[in-house]
Amino acid sequence: MSLCTKKIVKVIIEIMPKKFTDEEYAKMLPKKQVGTAVLFFNASNELLVVKPDYRDEWLVPGGSTDENESPFNSAIREVKEEIGLNVTTLQLVGVYYGHAKGVHSDSLKFIFYGGVLDDNQISQIKLQENELTESQFVDADKAMLLLSNSLQKSIPQCLEAIKNNITVYIENTV
Repeated sequence: MSLCTKKIVKVIIEIMPKKFTDEEYAKMLPKKQVGTAVLFFNASNELLVVKPDYRDEWLVPGGSTDENESPFNSAIREVKEEIGLNVTTLQLVGVYYGHAKGVHSDSLKFIFYGGVLDDNQISQIKLQENELTESQFVDADKAMLLLSNSLQKSIPQCLEAIKNNITVYIENTV
């Protein structure tokens, strides 16, 4: 090793901490946004979509997970908050990865199948007043015209996952 290389190595060793504290290490880790989406259908196999008041595209029930909240518990909470239904059983059918875009960090969306709602459950849907303006059940073709880009990319694969009782991974290509 040359004298110059030895000096560089010595400086690096002096500058670099030998061990990070848990806090120091945690601050160095990347942060990802984590969200959920829940797919509900009616007896005619139409998808429940909801219209938020803060964007042009329609969505499905779901949203961002809170700190220290699992995706499953987030989905249960969001369904209760957004459409007023108490659900306890959901099936994970997809995980969607979205690359960072603009001011938004990269993200993971856990997509769950909430099942087929009967007429009684549908009559109990009560939209969150300060976030949603309307809801409707639509066929898959119409849903593709209404939904956000990430849902347009993930819903078809999730519908196949539901049919085949599997879970799929979907990555948004930049």
